[in-house]
This record gives sequence, C-alpha cells and structure tokens, in this order.
Amino acid sequence: MTSTQGPTPGTPSAGTPAGGTATKTRAGASFGTASNYNRMLTTFPAPPTTAPSNWKQQPDGNWWSWDGATWHLQPQGPPPAATVDAGTARFSADGALNKAGLLGLVALVVGTVAYLGNLPLGTAWVTMFVGLGVGIWCSLRPRLAPVLAPVYAVAEGAVLGVISRFYADSGSHAVPLAVFGTVAVVAGVWGAYRTGLVRVGNRFLQITLVATLGMIVVMLTAILTGWGLSGTGGFLIFGVLYLILAVMNLFVDFSFVDRAEQAGIEAEAEWFSAFTILVSSVMVYLALLRIFGGSR
Repeated sequence: MTSTQGPTPGTPSAGTPAGGTATKTRAGASFGTASNYNRMLTTFPAPPTTAPSNWKQQPDGNWWSWDGATWHLQPQGPPPAATVDAGTARFSADGALNKAGLLGLVALVVGTVAYLGNLPLGTAWVTMFVGLGVGIWCSLRPRLAPVLAPVYAVAEGAVLGVISRFYADSGSHAVPLAVFGTVAVVAGVWGAYRTGLVRVGNRFLQITLVATLGMIVVMLTAILTGWGLSGTGGFLIFGVLYLILAVMNLFVDFSFVDRAEQAGIEAEAEWFSAFTILVSSVMVYLALLRIFGGSR
C-alpha cells in the first residue's frame, strides 16, 4: 500500500469507521447467475467488521491512518477486523465442491437404480415436476439447501435415469458417453477457471443472464408448439446451444464459489452453492445426451 503524507495530527476527526466492504454484483437471473450470489450474501452474511482505532474516515470517504507522528492517506481503506466469534465456520471452496460432488454421487446412484429398474417414462414427468418445484424452492430459500439440495439430487437422478433408459432402449450409445462427457466438461470448466484461462466478469454475467432467459423462452416455445423438439432443430437447441449455456453457468457458479470464500460468508452457504453447481451439471448431461443421441 502506498502512503502519502497527509495533514497534521488530528486532522481526520469527523470520520466514522466503516463496517466492511460490499461486494457488487448485478441482480436478477436464474440458477447459476448473479441473483444466486446476492441471495447468498443476504442469507448467509459475512461477519461484521470494524476499522482499527488508528484509522479514521473523512466525510469525503477518504481513509487516513495515524502512525504515531502523522496521518497518512490510505486510498484502499483499512484492513477489516472481525468482531465475531473466531470459531464461527466460514464458507470454503473445498467445502462447496465436496458437497457438490456428494450431490452428484447421489444423483448418479439414484439414476442408476432408475435406469436398471426400467421405470415407465411417465415417472420422468412426475419426478421432473418434483425436481422443478424443489429447485425453485431451494433457489428462493437458500437456508433450506442442506435439506432441499439432496431432495433435488434424488428427484433429478430419477429423471435422468428414466431418460437415459429411453435413449439406451432406442439403440443409442449416448448414455455412457454423456456420463463420462459430463465429468470431463465439469472438470475442464473448473480447470479453465482456476488457471485463469476464462475470466468471469460483469459482462460474462450479463451475457449468461440474457442467454439463460432467451433459452427459457425458446424451450417453452418448442414444448408448446412442438417446433424444434426433434430433428436438426432439436439437436441444435436442446443439444449444442443448451450445452454452451450450461458451460457458461458452470463458469459463473465456480466464480461465485471463489467470491463467497473471499467474502467470508457462513459455511452453511456451501450447500446452496453445491446445489447451483449440480443444476448446471445436470444441464451438461442432458445436452450431451441429446448430442450423442443424434438428431432423432
């Protein structure tokens, strides 16, 4: 930090220590976008902070520190000092990723059971609506994620198992390719993000939000009209474009994991973060299933 000599001792006198630094994100969006991070910040707040006693803030917003002899202008502000119990568990990236892996394992086990049990196709519709309802509930009530996220994993696992069986019975080899492909894509996205190959900024968030909303409109139109459900249109919409959108959401999810860890929010938010990663991973699997299944 670069210090510049300020006024004489006692000059900064009207300032009030700030209570932490706010993280700026853009509101709005669905799973894996900025609104999820905003909900995490408000639902699982970071510990309150206070400035050291030798720091003062002027009405113009500038911070000054006293070294015992003179005041020094500190444009970056004071280092935060936590005023809560140091033993309080805080969000960690490892914890969120471990929980995401656990949810993925639950979905895989349930999906395997549903696949081998050869459940009727109608079961997929029931479990799909259950998963949709639980997913919306969890998205709106992050505090319930420790309970709702596993329920969502079970419901989605059943859906994926039934759908996968449908592809297998049609003579397609898409299922094993989609399973291994999903693992490869998720790991690849995580690696690309961690190495800095892809950076997630506000522009990336905006594009992801617009693309997500646009895809929702296109998918609803296809379902209601039957246009684009099969053939080349279905391959492009529910396969290629859906995969691109899923990968974009994964990048956003992983960026929120890092931001949440840096913000020092409560560890309970790890379940909600793991839930959003699972949602994006399910999108990847469905897209790959459609792609490897061909244009039928």
